[in-house]
Amino acid sequence: MFSISLLSCLFLGTVPALAQTRGERRLSPEKSEIWGPGLKAHVVLPARYFYIRAVDTSGEQFTSSPGEKVFQVQISAPDEQFTRVGVQVLDRKDGSFIVRYRMYASYRNLKIEVKHHGQHVAKSPYILRGPVYHENCDCPLEDSAAWLREMNCPETITQIQKDLSHFPTVDPEKIAAEIPKRFGQRQSLCHYTLKDNKVYIKTHGEHVGFRIFMDAILLSLTRKVRMPEVEFFVNLGDWPLEKKKSTSNIQPIFSWCGSTESRDIVMPTYDLTDSVLETMGR
Repeated sequence: MFSISLLSCLFLGTVPALAQTRGERRLSPEKSEIWGPGLKAHVVLPARYFYIRAVDTSGEQFTSSPGEKVFQVQISAPDEQFTRVGVQVLDRKDGSFIVRYRMYASYRNLKIEVKHHGQHVAKSPYILRGPVYHENCDCPLEDSAAWLREMNCPETITQIQKDLSHFPTVDPEKIAAEIPKRFGQRQSLCHYTLKDNKVYIKTHGEHVGFRIFMDAILLSLTRKVRMPEVEFFVNLGDWPLEKKKSTSNIQPIFSWCGSTESRDIVMPTYDLTDSVLETMGR
């Protein structure tokens, strides 16, 4: 019976909570705070998330855990009979919590309720007026600039801009011939082309299995937003490739690794992107 209750909580988007106070401090549902991208309908992530900050009745923030089960979180789709959403409430032990949830279907609207002792916390309930898409929905937003604003992406990333500064212009036909010739025999490379929001791939080298991680992040992006047409090479190995000291005739190659002596364009490692895509998915 207990295991059935746990399964019901998982699929109905409910996490049971036991109220608890420490000492004489009492948690205030009205003064506690809730914020984060998981409260926005159009921020589509593999696992959405938001934060809760516990505040006491005097308006002071908790700086240690008020108890792991002080908040109840329930997520439902008002227009549906059943809601397939997995929910986790993670105690950060500093008075704040991360609530993350993974959707297994898309919904017209979504309601998020956060309670303490049966009372709504902060501005709960939060209504996400959709459509609210789940990770695997092939529902790309046509306006990429609007998508970047919704995702609150920074206009520039210093490290990427620095790496790209070595390549003020790129000739796609030239690098398509030269990069495989220089590196394709002994290294593992993948030549990606994004066209009409589809991902095309040509591999070079023998050990190209790690392309699945790059494939996954690109396919995830094309499901969310219409991507610009572009082509580029990704180094699938564990060491940088472009090590020419001279800046003349160097090749733009994206890598999961780099050094002060190499010119590869460094991007987040495959284990980071995989952990994001698979959050609450395994």
